[in-house]
Amino acid sequence: MTSVRFPWIDHLKALGIFLVVAGHCGLSNEQHRWIYAFHMPLFFMISGFLLSPGAMDVSTRTFFMRRVWKLVKLYVLFGLLGAAVYCYVFRHDHAFAENVGGRLWSLVYGSASEHTARDLYPMALWFFPGLITGLLITFAVWKIPSAWARLGTMTAVVVTGFQMTDWALPWELESGCLAAGFLTLGHGARITDWNDFLRWAERRPALVVAAAALPLGSWLAVLNVNGLDLGMARIGNPMLAIPACGLLLLSMTIIAMNLPAWMLSGAVAAATILIFPTHQLLFPYADRVATKLGVANAGLPGCPSWYAWIKASAIVAATTVAHATYLRAKSARRAATATA
Repeated sequence: MTSVRFPWIDHLKALGIFLVVAGHCGLSNEQHRWIYAFHMPLFFMISGFLLSPGAMDVSTRTFFMRRVWKLVKLYVLFGLLGAAVYCYVFRHDHAFAENVGGRLWSLVYGSASEHTARDLYPMALWFFPGLITGLLITFAVWKIPSAWARLGTMTAVVVTGFQMTDWALPWELESGCLAAGFLTLGHGARITDWNDFLRWAERRPALVVAAAALPLGSWLAVLNVNGLDLGMARIGNPMLAIPACGLLLLSMTIIAMNLPAWMLSGAVAAATILIFPTHQLLFPYADRVATKLGVANAGLPGCPSWYAWIKASAIVAATTVAHATYLRAKSARRAATATA
């Protein structure tokens, strides 16, 4: 199967992963609400869009092995890494057996919706079980023969997800219900005849629409005091959250489609699989360096927003370089093996 690459998807993924890191850096409430208004819906829509036409027309076993099994393995891999780091960092606060037992149970339960023994702290891994559950729900709903019945069922699934705020269900079931809605939107865009939209998006009127939608969506997002948070299955004020999310997604997509392909954007997009599950492990070390350099407070409370954005940029850059170095070394080994 030939894979199709969309440069504008790289732009959106790079933006999304940068906002993920920045959103965990202790920004002001307004900036935090703006980021959470659309950054996780953006990721889930991209995941749905990257499901190729015909991806749903396979058996359950085939879909699981092609689309889900890799995510399960990555979840376990990074979960064990996070568990090991957690047990080391908090080795003086809890007994070793308690630390190990709690971390392993958290991985099996697969929820990060509240800070309890089931929490995956300090690894922000809820995205993996949320995406896995969302993919399985989307696949199940897609098997309904009638398009209208699929639409009604998916709407009910999403509404139900928002009714389970902070329930901390196993394998992020509440977040998976919400993810399924955005996965469906993204996949629906992929399988429909969207060439007309592409041609429109690359014209000047589309940029005018994006220029108007971006500040309007940002304003609505900031007004939504409780904020949209898919990880917590929280929507706040739907009259603000829904249009804010839609306007921001539309504006960012139009802007991304009008940007030329960029190697840096592609490198960050490729490194998302590493940046997402490891960025919080780097926070303590970044803060320690910043404190020694005198650019941050010792306890870090009250640090200005510019520090959070610089920290996010540094962590994304460092992880991207590490991922690119790994890929280059892997390619060199393959070349050497083929030559031998």
